Amino acid sequence: MTAAGELECALRARRSVRRFKDTPVPAELVSRVIEAGTWAPSAGNRQLWEFTVVIAESVKERLAEIVRVFWASIAKSTDAGSIVDEIKEYSGSFDWFSQAPVIVAVSARDPDAYLTHLLGDEAADVAGAKTSAAMAAQNLMLAAHALGLGTCCLTGPLAAQPDLKQALGLGKRQNLVCLIAMGYPAETPAAQPRRPLREVMRIVG
Repeated sequence: MTAAGELECALRARRSVRRFKDTPVPAELVSRVIEAGTWAPSAGNRQLWEFTVVIAESVKERLAEIVRVFWASIAKSTDAGSIVDEIKEYSGSFDWFSQAPVIVAVSARDPDAYLTHLLGDEAADVAGAKTSAAMAAQNLMLAAHALGLGTCCLTGPLAAQPDLKQALGLGKRQNLVCLIAMGYPAETPAAQPRRPLREVMRIVG
């Protein structure tokens, strides 16, 4: 099989894994996965990403508790019963990550002050740090898959970003892009259907 064929197979075979074995992930393997992330393209080659690796059970549970408390407060402050039920069901899928052997918090740095002054809300899009970190996260997850590990990318917990940042010891200008749960998979999820190209691809001109 050609390198291109192998890559296409890996892209199609990767799954979002939510159940993991208790087997610890060797530190060397974690480092290889993170290093793969650093080979992603980045805006201006500035590489303004950070990968915070969480292994300690106490820290993982602290992060999950922060997420639970935040979403519980949202549900409590909402009057409509049907919405509360939806929030509870929705938020229930955001705190399970503490059961994964490893959590990788992917973050990116805020744009420089001069760019924010010039461009306002568009500064972050132009600086590209978040986009770069997201591409690094994809690299990371593909590398994990190639090494026999499962991953799942979560953004729902980021609703509690300020408290998560504090718990993770992130700098003031560093903002979370996603949390990635990682470990040896205890399940083999089926492939989810993909929208056909005719619905997602546009050709202009």
